[in-house]
Amino acid sequence: MPACPPIAISAVCLFANYEVPSFSGFPVGGLLMFSLYAAIAAAAIAFAVWMDDQQGQAPIPRMDLWYAGIAALIFALPVGAWRLGPSFVPLSLLGLGGFAYLFTARRDKSVPADERILTKRFISTLKQSLQERLASNKNRPAKAAKEKVKPPSVAERLQQFSTLLEKFGGRRGRKPKAAAATDGPAPPEFKLLKKDGSPAIANQEATSATQSENIHNVRKMLMTAMGAGATDVHLEPHEKEFFVRLRVDGVLKNSETITMPAGKGMISTLKVASDMDIAERRRPQDGTFSALFGKDKYEIRAASTPTSYGEKMVLRLLNSSGGVMNAGLANIGLRTQILEALKEVIHKPYGMFLVTGPTGSGKTTTVYASLNEIDAQQHNITTIEDPVEYRLDGITQIAVNTAAGVTFASILRSVLRQDPDVLLVGEIRDKETAEIACQAALTGHFVFSTLHANDTVSTITRMLDLGLDPMLIQTAVTAVLGQRLARKLCMKCREAYPPPPDLLKRLGLKPEAVPVIYKEKGCPECGGTGYKGRIGIHELMVMTDDIRKLITDSPSIEHLKAATRAAGTRSLQTDGFLKVLKGQTSISEVVRVTT
Repeated sequence: MPACPPIAISAVCLFANYEVPSFSGFPVGGLLMFSLYAAIAAAAIAFAVWMDDQQGQAPIPRMDLWYAGIAALIFALPVGAWRLGPSFVPLSLLGLGGFAYLFTARRDKSVPADERILTKRFISTLKQSLQERLASNKNRPAKAAKEKVKPPSVAERLQQFSTLLEKFGGRRGRKPKAAAATDGPAPPEFKLLKKDGSPAIANQEATSATQSENIHNVRKMLMTAMGAGATDVHLEPHEKEFFVRLRVDGVLKNSETITMPAGKGMISTLKVASDMDIAERRRPQDGTFSALFGKDKYEIRAASTPTSYGEKMVLRLLNSSGGVMNAGLANIGLRTQILEALKEVIHKPYGMFLVTGPTGSGKTTTVYASLNEIDAQQHNITTIEDPVEYRLDGITQIAVNTAAGVTFASILRSVLRQDPDVLLVGEIRDKETAEIACQAALTGHFVFSTLHANDTVSTITRMLDLGLDPMLIQTAVTAVLGQRLARKLCMKCREAYPPPPDLLKRLGLKPEAVPVIYKEKGCPECGGTGYKGRIGIHELMVMTDDIRKLITDSPSIEHLKAATRAAGTRSLQTDGFLKVLKGQTSISEVVRVTT
């Protein structure tokens, strides 16, 4: 073995304990061994950095032991090189590879299936990427092939592989950098606000350097929901992960899957914004907050409840900036006959107008659209709500606070002494509220309210079940509007077909009266559902003398329905089928929401 010169480089010769020719006393073997050691150590350090990235979003148990393992491997390299010589190289690579495999397998158990690395999908994607690169090099023009093409540097190759890893969640723990000014238009403003309008959370701006991962996840989830037009957001814990589901056009669909720590952090952030007790996880809680998204303002109602896997939270999103409500009754899908009759009803000097339907059927929107038809300058309009969902100019709006003893009934008694012309009672829930509202309707006030009932006729039996006197119902109630929300067909992919003869016969139409109707198909524009947006389906029962005579302690539902049909009321399903003939929705959708 050639002697090493007595200079600083002789330290490298410690690794060169085998016969390799040297030139002019230069230890080629020692330099080669030192380079291999440095490369393996750099690879171990790079892997440790990647491990740290994963800890941000998918925490791994006993992470300190994994870091200690990498450190031990790095410090063992020079000892192994000194004692084992060239054989340390395959042993070190085998050790680092095995360690990387074990950590990656453990990491894959903590992330969603589509972000795992040790899968056939990832390998096939990597293989496809390499094949595409080889194909692009092979198909390069001959002239270009003759030219000197600078091969990509090591840094460029690492960046390409890092990009592929990011696609599979390889850097999920990093917060996104603020977009540069040249990247296009700035994203819309987004802020979370408390009831009084103050910021709900500090440092919630997208460009804030101190923004936490939880705030970033909440922003992303709410902006996605608002962009999709969702009315509800569900954060549901399961055994190993959280599901985020959105209710779009009345139908729940999966949005994303997140880890348990991320889901718990998001719920804690939302509880802070909603003024809930973040330490209380054993009982249901509810609260409210607001969100500004661009030019739109959303009122958000949050409700949490304990489950076997942890807390679940549901958010109700209400766009209080206007929309359908400000457009008035003409834009909520009412047929011309119902629209004209309803406008006549709501301009009466006294009486009661009830809107009925299940939760999420658009009752509040219809009531507000009706209020928008009344001149607030000439009328004293007061609303009693739980909570206040839409903000209206020129109208007094009062929120119910049950915890403080401020109920619908107590507020209603007080408001009646303030000379109101029009009252809105958010919902009739008990006998006391129903009686006071009916008495107000009989003493020179017009009362709007909502009630949970299946249709207009069942509204009568629902009020009787609350304990109201039949005579009070006969004299106070002016009209009842039952409604549902049906999904509208996507205009870009709806598919025409001849209408079933039974449908035309039921509606009293001739076979040639309507040549085609439409059904859902699905396209990228509507997300493959075949539907986009919703439209109202209604039935209006205006109280007549014949209907009033039938309201007794035990009215006959069949006789009430016959009387309403004689008065010109068309059922919810019939109104929906009329919209099918206009190409607005499908038969299957009408059947779904009316049966």
